[in-house]
Amino acid sequence: MHKYIAYIIVLCLSFNLSGQNLSVKGRWNIKAGFALYKEFNEDYDVLFFIENSPIFSERRFARQPNPRIELNYGVLNWLETGAYVGFMMYRYIPAAKLLQGFFWLDPDKDFEYAYAPTFGININVHILPFFVKNPKCHWDFYVPLRYGGCYLTKWYDNKYGIPNVEIGTWDDVDAAPNGRKYRHEYCAGLGAAVYIKNIMGFYVELLGGQLSYWPELVKSPYAIRAGLTAKF
Repeated sequence: MHKYIAYIIVLCLSFNLSGQNLSVKGRWNIKAGFALYKEFNEDYDVLFFIENSPIFSERRFARQPNPRIELNYGVLNWLETGAYVGFMMYRYIPAAKLLQGFFWLDPDKDFEYAYAPTFGININVHILPFFVKNPKCHWDFYVPLRYGGCYLTKWYDNKYGIPNVEIGTWDDVDAAPNGRKYRHEYCAGLGAAVYIKNIMGFYVELLGGQLSYWPELVKSPYAIRAGLTAKF
């Protein structure tokens, strides 16, 4: 992936864009997007399913909403940089209840939801400025690069427990949870947007990389993010 990113940047720098009219330089872009990220879900109901079954894995690693807002600015004809903020939902078990015994827990009463703030930086390498001369083009095609993370407000310590269970599915990494509350993510992919009247529009991104906030518990190598976008 690192070689792929480096190749794209070198390729972009090798072009002379002086003759191109389509450009994102000096342009502001704001996006409100939504994706579903995997979380580690220690749910009592999961125990009724057979390990390694699709239903077991689906319940154990349920996806939760990961919305965010990002703001980007065009620094070159083909390059945007910016930042994003958002939040992530996940479930946890208060340690005091966990000590009472896992089989005595009620998922509807004892399992609680927490919200973790997410944040990071964006780089968008736009493709069309190398080929399109129409400055009123309603399309964007770009290569998004992301690095960021989240802060788990309630996690593995003396107050909040996450049981360490060897699951044996593809998603499980079979490792013990750790107490670090800051977790990072990084990814690259392909993005596309279409604008109505060249101002408001819709976008979708296909992303691959390290997209798990619990890398010691669950694998999450890809995500699809979609939402609204505006440029001005």
